[in-house]
Amino acid sequence: MCQIITQKTNHPTQAIHGWLVYTAGDSGIHPRYLSLYEAACEKRGMSVAYCLYDPGLLSDEAAAGRLREQLTADVPAFVINRTRDYRLAEFLEAEGIRVYNSSKAARLGNDKAQAYRYMQRRGIPVMPTCYDTQEPPRWYPAVVKSCGGHGGTEVFFIRDEAQWKEWKWNEHHRQKEQYVVQQAASCLGRDVRVYIVGNQITAAVLRTSETDFRSNYCLGGSVELYRLSVAERELVQRAVRGLSIGMAGIDFVFHQGQMVFNEIEDMAGARGLYSLTDYDIVDDYMRFIQEELCHDTGQGTKRASKDL
Repeated sequence: MCQIITQKTNHPTQAIHGWLVYTAGDSGIHPRYLSLYEAACEKRGMSVAYCLYDPGLLSDEAAAGRLREQLTADVPAFVINRTRDYRLAEFLEAEGIRVYNSSKAARLGNDKAQAYRYMQRRGIPVMPTCYDTQEPPRWYPAVVKSCGGHGGTEVFFIRDEAQWKEWKWNEHHRQKEQYVVQQAASCLGRDVRVYIVGNQITAAVLRTSETDFRSNYCLGGSVELYRLSVAERELVQRAVRGLSIGMAGIDFVFHQGQMVFNEIEDMAGARGLYSLTDYDIVDDYMRFIQEELCHDTGQGTKRASKDL
């Protein structure tokens, strides 16, 4: 067994067998979440192996070669990539393996600068953004964001020039992260996470905070189901068109009463969603994967669109 990707569970006798891959040491690995995948697979006669990934794999040609050997010995029908590493997705795609999410979606989900430029090119509204933090913001208040941050971490609210200078001084003591600077949205502490499964809208959650400009559920924000307007649904659909998304969250903030793109969370958590409804998004995700794989072999049927 290759030690770069270590399998924790395995049921290779099932007709459709895949890998659920996390980065070794990831604090976001939750046993209950893993059990949801196992239950959804078992329900469909599928199986999934829980695997740990060493981020140094792709910089080591010998290790990459061993992974190719492992893929030859135990070819997964699919890989759910929850490592945030788009390079792993590219590697597996080059080996002919179906990866969720695709390398393109994973890259946009883990590099805010890339995501903002992508959405701006497609005419999706984005708050005014500076990609060079050597110069002070053109507007206050502003929000400084690490390009690779998640869950509201590495996000800083800048009220005025004095706070900007303080942040710049502290920046020298941080690791070499890349940041973007945006004009703050007019409605702070309020955003919408739209859940996408198979490039289709399946649910939306309004997240609010009375104590923080960030509304993330993991930071103590409150959640409620949100009904998208016709215009908002069209905006979301335009944002995801052309992206191969298995499951992700697309976050929007509110500015002057309008939804504005904030980020793609390709490893979207769903605790807030599960607390509000009996809709099982992991089960729906596995249904989509099964139908897509069966369709590839000429056995499947087209997935019906949801009307939510």
